[in-house]
Amino acid sequence: MLDIVQSVYAPWLNLFASIVGIVGQAEVTAGIAVGLAVARLRRRRPDAWVPLLILMVVAVEAAVKMVVQQPLLPTELSRTIEIFPFVHVTFAGAFPSGHVARMVFLLGVTRVPRGLAVLAVVLMMVSRVYLADHWPSDVLGGLLLGLLVAQVAGVAERRRRRH
Repeated sequence: MLDIVQSVYAPWLNLFASIVGIVGQAEVTAGIAVGLAVARLRRRRPDAWVPLLILMVVAVEAAVKMVVQQPLLPTELSRTIEIFPFVHVTFAGAFPSGHVARMVFLLGVTRVPRGLAVLAVVLMMVSRVYLADHWPSDVLGGLLLGLLVAQVAGVAERRRRRH
């Protein structure tokens, strides 16, 4: 699958995929999560804490990357264009994709129309593989991690409302 996605090459695609990747950066997703929590708090919503569970996504991602020894892709395949300087924490393993996990989580705890959410997630998944930042299995792992934590958040919020 990596070969198929990387068989397409265009400088504008490198730029587009790199811009898509910005949305999944830890700094950006953390800012979005805090913004969502503050907005919910200002509206006195009892679920204001839910977006802050992105910390759980980050913690599980880091733990899994240290345990699962999925090798990083060869740097010569990379097509990423560094647009903004972000903090780069390098792990020994590439599994799971934090970009995908964080995006899936945020989309899962907000009321984004399903079709738009699916499109955004697919774009993020394909961009991570196209740029050679992740293997296909890494983005699938990120998808599952984001869905899992979003589900945990939903269950916790429903239980909190019942009590």
